[in-house]
Amino acid sequence: MQRKHLGIFLISAVIAACATKPAANLTDNTPLHPTAVIEHQIVSNGIMGMFPFESNDRQYVRANMSRDESTFKGTGTFSGFLVNMVSTPSATKITRIDRKLLWSLNTDKQEYTECPLKGCVKPSKQTPARQEQSKPEAKHEEGCTMHIAHTSFTVKSTGQKKSINGFDTEEYQAAWVVKLRDNSARNSTSTLNIDIWTTPLSSAMRDALAVEESYSRALNGAVANADKPQIVPAKAAEMISAYLASSLKPGDLKALIDAGKQLEKIKGYPISTHLAWNMEGDACAPKESAKKEDKSSVPSSSSDLVSSITGMFGEKKTGDKTKEGAEPILSFTFEVKKLKVEPVHDSEFSVPKNYKLVSQP
Repeated sequence: MQRKHLGIFLISAVIAACATKPAANLTDNTPLHPTAVIEHQIVSNGIMGMFPFESNDRQYVRANMSRDESTFKGTGTFSGFLVNMVSTPSATKITRIDRKLLWSLNTDKQEYTECPLKGCVKPSKQTPARQEQSKPEAKHEEGCTMHIAHTSFTVKSTGQKKSINGFDTEEYQAAWVVKLRDNSARNSTSTLNIDIWTTPLSSAMRDALAVEESYSRALNGAVANADKPQIVPAKAAEMISAYLASSLKPGDLKALIDAGKQLEKIKGYPISTHLAWNMEGDACAPKESAKKEDKSSVPSSSSDLVSSITGMFGEKKTGDKTKEGAEPILSFTFEVKKLKVEPVHDSEFSVPKNYKLVSQP
């Protein structure tokens, strides 16, 4: 008798719970429209093996709006913990050109901020002098600058083929060697070895790239050249430029990065790009006292610092060409995971109704 009453009680409780708390509607009834979906991944072994990380980015793009989702995590044991503590693990931004608005979503707290299309203006809490000090600068001999003395670029097809993320690809290998010289005739050599797997541009890929170009044109007039993408991934180029800026003249700095223009022999669209960068020599090296510093903790020259920083990208790979078999100081792997047009719900380009609007921090 007691068991019967207990069963009735439990059934009644379940019915009451369902009546007071309706099940969530998981069906998205917003319209579906063709949308370019672009996904890529970066895997890094960090600076000289320190602070390794992995980032994944997904972008939904239409001609007048986009949704950008990114995740970032440290992958080391201790250093991974530190990276995760000081970085944002995930971020979502919705750009609406049609409404001239930019929404930044905090998916963990179910909150969002709303800004004009160009972003909210944050009041500066630093003086200009302090802001300038916060910028990283390469250590080098005071007043010393380097210039490009000689460059060479070679590229060849290896004939190797394989499937990467569903793309049928073939391999090219490239070497970009730049000899740098300072005003005291001291030399350094920058060597960039690149392993590229490309695929022919399909109609589906062209459609996706065309949508991305339409969006870029509507946003700021910038249109990428889909047929001649950069060999050096943009993030790697940005890091190299940032740390060589004080040692190279702007024209030489641009020329150092512009290996991407030498694409005549490379056919197809890059799906996987792996690069290894080394820099050796004593151009613009600091004075003898600075050279006595421990290279494992504090770089002693412009080239040492640049080489250390560039190690922020990639992971060690068989076939990297390094001095005496050592791991490259910079190693960077970039892969395209998806590039096509597919139907996507309109809700992806709006803030969920249960999110709370908060002020810009």
